[in-house]
Amino acid sequence: MKRHLTRGGMEERVAAQRVVDGEARPLEENVAVEEPLEIHINGQPWITTMRTPGQDRELALGLLYSEGLLSDMGDVDSIRVEDNVVLIEGQISVDGHTRGFARSSSCGVCGRASLDAIMARHPPAIPENGFSISEGDVELLLMQLRSMQSVFETTGGVHAVALFSENAEITEVAEDVGRHNAMDKVVGRSLANMPLSNHGFLLSGRVSFEMVQKAVMAGSPCIIAIGAPTTLAIDLARQHGMTLIGFARDLRFNVYSGAWRLQG
Repeated sequence: MKRHLTRGGMEERVAAQRVVDGEARPLEENVAVEEPLEIHINGQPWITTMRTPGQDRELALGLLYSEGLLSDMGDVDSIRVEDNVVLIEGQISVDGHTRGFARSSSCGVCGRASLDAIMARHPPAIPENGFSISEGDVELLLMQLRSMQSVFETTGGVHAVALFSENAEITEVAEDVGRHNAMDKVVGRSLANMPLSNHGFLLSGRVSFEMVQKAVMAGSPCIIAIGAPTTLAIDLARQHGMTLIGFARDLRFNVYSGAWRLQG
């Protein structure tokens, strides 16, 4: 199979055939790359996660932070990336946390014993006031996100997660075959600004429990998603006073929690 690496290793040109009206025609398409990334903590393998290459350092830091194993960059003595391996040394304990498990691109909570264990990490309190968003801002943010999804535009095979300010400006964005990976990349790039009490997350797909959990750990008051939320996602958002918006498309959306932050 003929393959050509493009766009910094996030996508490849792949030979294929297109069948139209029973006739096959050769073509080349851009396809999103999915490869394993090993994360080692203090010389020991911790996990292997399937991801789209790029921002591997940020992905590892964001995952450690959202799993409650990293407080800030002061816990990290060194971090380096070698091919598909991230090597981290520092004041990080993974005792009691499953080692060596594989996290697929669709898996966010793998390796944790229970949902209670995930939230028993004292996330920052989300302020009830101080952040708001208007109905018009939601559509504006969606338009910005669509224009920034460069890998999705050419492959159609990746998710996007963006961080936005109260002024409806996207400040960070990441794409990955795994929505959880994209979220971790954004969180990893934002460690110096934690908690994110003045920023919200914008998701290109559905909202699972794991995505809300990561936002809660980051102290964010808002999630806006193009797709649907799950029952656990709604329960967790309500529990922490987060504004959760789903099915945001075509000038309409549903509000499942925190409607008081919406302005007309």
